[in-house]
Amino acid sequence: MLRRDIRLACAVFLALALSGCATRDLSPPRQDQHREIVLSGDLTRTDHQTYRELPFNVPQGVTRITIELSYDHDQHTVIDLGLRDPAGQRGWSGGNKSCIVIGVDDATPSYRAGPILPGVWTLVLGVPNIREGVRAHFTATVTLDGDHSWRPPSAFLDAPVSLEPGWRRGDFHMHTGHSDASCDNDDGKRIPCPVIRTLEAAKHAGLDFIAITDHNTLTQAEVMRELQPAFPHLLLIPGEEITTFHGHANALGLSSPVDFQLGSKRLPALGKLLDEVDAQGGLLSINHPGQPSGEDCMGCGWTVADTDYARIAAIEAVNGGSVRAGKTEGPTSGIAFWEARLDAGFHITAIGGSDNHDATDWTGRRQSPVGVPTTVVWTQDLSQRGVLAGVRSGRVFVDLAPDPAHRLEVTATAGAQNVTMGGELELGPGEKAQFDATASGAPGSRIEIVSHGLSLLDGGGTATGSATFQLEPNAPNGWIRANVRNADGRLIMLGNPVYVRLR
Repeated sequence: MLRRDIRLACAVFLALALSGCATRDLSPPRQDQHREIVLSGDLTRTDHQTYRELPFNVPQGVTRITIELSYDHDQHTVIDLGLRDPAGQRGWSGGNKSCIVIGVDDATPSYRAGPILPGVWTLVLGVPNIREGVRAHFTATVTLDGDHSWRPPSAFLDAPVSLEPGWRRGDFHMHTGHSDASCDNDDGKRIPCPVIRTLEAAKHAGLDFIAITDHNTLTQAEVMRELQPAFPHLLLIPGEEITTFHGHANALGLSSPVDFQLGSKRLPALGKLLDEVDAQGGLLSINHPGQPSGEDCMGCGWTVADTDYARIAAIEAVNGGSVRAGKTEGPTSGIAFWEARLDAGFHITAIGGSDNHDATDWTGRRQSPVGVPTTVVWTQDLSQRGVLAGVRSGRVFVDLAPDPAHRLEVTATAGAQNVTMGGELELGPGEKAQFDATASGAPGSRIEIVSHGLSLLDGGGTATGSATFQLEPNAPNGWIRANVRNADGRLIMLGNPVYVRLR
């Protein structure tokens, strides 16, 4: 079933990628175009246990090749698939794949990533079986992409793990041996921690999705692509922690690396990085922004002077290190930094991330485990696009004491307007709104209301884990949100705001 779903997803997204093709000439593709080559033919018994080689020309400037093979499977006909470039064999997947992608930085397992050499490439069809009297028609569609910053969507990136809407639990910030994460091997020796250890830890934590965000690299994405089918209920989102001298930020949902040398000629300003992330359909989240910068954590605090916060989708308001150190709140917390941007009128979603560097430390002996904190996102489906859209919508809360039963539901109404976290109400002078918050799964907890630019006119009880307030704006732009604290007053859930704008 999984193989069929992957093949279907690849076919769907390949069709989308090809929908803009107007010609089939072999001139170098422009950045906004693709070129399609169709190789087709018939196989008969004379091709049994032989190889059919189909050459095609790749011009200068191609950075990505996508190949989709379809053929008649009647009477146990089998066609194996492989590829040669001008320098030799590029890969062989036999009969286990019908859609392959070859790129500069990544490739479908069984194939080698690297430069796309101009010249004659050869699609190799092996025919281990075709019966006497059978004629099998095949079609191989080859797509040449000439824009390195744009990748045709792949099943790894876009195929939903689940089509059901609902709350999804995940971790947006963690590292592997592809950057600076280490863990113990069976002999107790510290080694660069393999990607699979992070996936095992996420599964153990009961997460629905994770983003692996190694420092200034995306090489882990190839391994994630290979491992995704082995974790069918865990969505894997490739990302990159952009680590600069002036702050760190997670670029989530990438399909190719982005520049990180902020302040250099390669990346003179943050706007160029935001453009690169936007072009890939990703989003940027500022990490642990309130931390001090210095020799103890070089560039950890956010000090980028030209930050256009209107383009920042999310801020890591809660980092696993601060949770473990008991410094979630306070002047150097991510929460204070985030709320200052809300007060300035920006609509930015608060998320959390464990910042885990040892996925085998499930108990938190050395650091915050994978999934602590957990970010809970309302999504229309469990896909990369769905999760990122959920973050952009703002219907998100951070679970600092992770428990699958924890829920924080918020609604705000004014006349016919009805919104949830991340939504905006528009009120006229003297017009009032009602704000309702309900917490569940945390017995003995109480709801705390935090607001800016609003007058709270009355309030309901909070002992039962619910609160109702009437409010009216006293400034052009305001916001209101809910926290949940346990019986000891410790913050266990952090909610995102409802925004209120004075008409």
